[in-house]
Amino acid sequence: MLDMISRATGRYLEKPISLNLNVDTLLSDAFRNFNTAIKPASKVSIVIEIQLEDVFGDMAAFMAARDMAQKMGYRICLDGLTPLTFTQIDRNKLGVDLMKLLWHPDMDADLNSIENRELEISVAKCGANRVILCRCDNRQAIDYGQALGISLFQGRFLDQLIDPTSKIEN
Repeated sequence: MLDMISRATGRYLEKPISLNLNVDTLLSDAFRNFNTAIKPASKVSIVIEIQLEDVFGDMAAFMAARDMAQKMGYRICLDGLTPLTFTQIDRNKLGVDLMKLLWHPDMDADLNSIENRELEISVAKCGANRVILCRCDNRQAIDYGQALGISLFQGRFLDQLIDPTSKIEN
């Protein structure tokens, strides 16, 4: 995938993108080659998403990969967070730029629940513009996220609002 993007940067980097990569890939020659092919101005629009399990699987390797990628100009997003794991992680201490919270319709059953109040506090601590609520497939998800103070959203509902004729590329 990295090779494909680096050979056709005009096609793939005309809009901001997210790349789901693991720590080993970030530390590989393939990523270094990719980085060499990307213009510095394009790097700021690339978010590298790393799964929670990969981060805590080898914290030293993650910190080395994170530091290297951020010095190169990329942003790092911690991906795969549930409401429980989200409230347990301090974005600033972990040194990531963004955190991605997985939406599920059961989350907003009671906005005044203890869990949602704790989540709202954690969103404020993280920074509303540093949290992405993902898997937003309906208006309910957006309303819930906004009620918690979240300002960044990702999902098919938004994709359809932005461009109803768009063909989704994964």
